[in-house]
Amino acid sequence: MITLSMMLISVGLFLIRVPVSIALGISALIGIWMLGVPPAIIPVRMIDGVDSFALIAVPFFILAGNLMSAGGLTDRIFDFARACVGWMRGGLAQVNIFGSVIFAGMSGSALADLAGLGALEVRAMRHSGYPVPFSAAVTLASCLVGPLIPPSVILVIYGLATGTSIGKLFLGGLIAGLCTAACLMIYIYLYMRLAKPDWGQPEPFRIKDVMQTGVEGAPALLAPIVILGALILGIATPSELGAIAIVYALAVGIWYRHFTWIKIRAAFVETITMTSVIMYLFAVASALNFVVARERIAHQAADFMSGLTASPFIGIMLVNIFLLIVGSFLEGPVAILIIAPILLHIVAEYGMGPVQFGIMLSFNLLIGMITPPLGIGLFVAAKVASISSEAVLKASWPFFLPLLGALMIISYVPWVTEWLPSLVFGP
Repeated sequence: MITLSMMLISVGLFLIRVPVSIALGISALIGIWMLGVPPAIIPVRMIDGVDSFALIAVPFFILAGNLMSAGGLTDRIFDFARACVGWMRGGLAQVNIFGSVIFAGMSGSALADLAGLGALEVRAMRHSGYPVPFSAAVTLASCLVGPLIPPSVILVIYGLATGTSIGKLFLGGLIAGLCTAACLMIYIYLYMRLAKPDWGQPEPFRIKDVMQTGVEGAPALLAPIVILGALILGIATPSELGAIAIVYALAVGIWYRHFTWIKIRAAFVETITMTSVIMYLFAVASALNFVVARERIAHQAADFMSGLTASPFIGIMLVNIFLLIVGSFLEGPVAILIIAPILLHIVAEYGMGPVQFGIMLSFNLLIGMITPPLGIGLFVAAKVASISSEAVLKASWPFFLPLLGALMIISYVPWVTEWLPSLVFGP
């Protein structure tokens, strides 16, 4: 009852446009007061919530992504992707998706991909005659690949919130991200083949261009291999990977001579801002979870779902529908910190492991990023393309088909998310 009251209070505060961080703090304070616990427990729980060495990975990966965006890596990635897949049906739309896969191994953030590489992609597609809303929609859909392929900030947050191995989550997200990209590329191919628009013609393939752009962009293209290789070979822990990514981003930026003091300063300011918000949310969520744990909500919810349906297929489908709705109203980190510990008990009843659930949960919330009413991705894409968010939304609806197809693969094919972690870390 107390947890339900906190949720209703939070929703009410959201509706009157109270900032999320403040709304969650007020809800935690009221919930602890209703429990009859001394309010002094709140700062104690908040400090405990952020007293974790693994949390160092969050600012490291955010800073690495910002430095890579400022260091001139995006141009080289786009040129290489264009040389590799520009010959496919769909041309630059396929390049858009393939470029996001490469950039995903550096940024770990969907919005970093959308605002950094996305601006370059939309501009190139516009100059080649692609409709601007379609270009923005492709860019918006492809940026969701980023947080699945390691390194990933959202997977770090889930791992810390549930005690799941971040290394296993990183490896589990790799194949899931590639499957999502494949679904998007197949959809583009079929759309171009069936609709036959005047635009979107493939470009000639030249092995010389592939070799040239590959050599010129080698320092940028090697970043995912360096980062992921350090994890697989056991050279660094997930927390240390962030530091390695920062050093590599600085080295590449200096090599390309693309850094300026203004860009470096902007990268640090953005990192400090995002890290402050995420750390505060961790602290507040710890206080909220204290109330949820006292009421045994996780176990009650698991018992309710197992009594509602014994079918794993239906149960997981209901969880997905719930997450898609939640993602439309809450930002990913907030939703993970609030509901992940509860839902983890529910899906365990259906035989789903924490790694597969973490990827499924994260992808659901990423889809919510491009869904109204919150839909922060819609506004960023609209700003990048210089069109209205309504036009982006209208052009984005067809892309939900391949995205939901990828979600079903992640949800019902455990091999996709669990084979690689089992191979590296053992069963």
